[in-house]
Amino acid sequence: MELKEDMLKAFVDKCREQGLKITPQRVAVYEILLNSHTHPTVEEIYEEVKKKYPFVSLATVYRTVETLEQMGFAKRVCYWGNSVRYDANTEEHHHLICTNCGSIKDIYLEDGINLPENLEGFKPAGYSVNIYGLCPNCKN
Repeated sequence: MELKEDMLKAFVDKCREQGLKITPQRVAVYEILLNSHTHPTVEEIYEEVKKKYPFVSLATVYRTVETLEQMGFAKRVCYWGNSVRYDANTEEHHHLICTNCGSIKDIYLEDGINLPENLEGFKPAGYSVNIYGLCPNCKN
């Protein structure tokens, strides 16, 4: 993954290019996502942003995360409970997901997965694998 400072600069540059305001709250949302390894929900990001910007709204955080996703700076990981989880790591990678506590860990598969060229007429553009089971903490 690129250096976080480089990714933050790329985000700010892309916002300028697209005519989006570069607000402290918008930057804070992306910084929190960049610094998180837990694949947070929007609500979790909101709670962190509120510590620095107490008047930020949940709607602002939702819109910012949607913007990050549309711009390619964040990805949806999976649905866990009622909330979507997000990842600022947009490199091709996969996830280990604990079915007990909901923790998510990035993994990289060197060999990848060989997908058939034709999946019932569907032409794949990419893939992400979620492997479900018990994390080491829950297994014990």
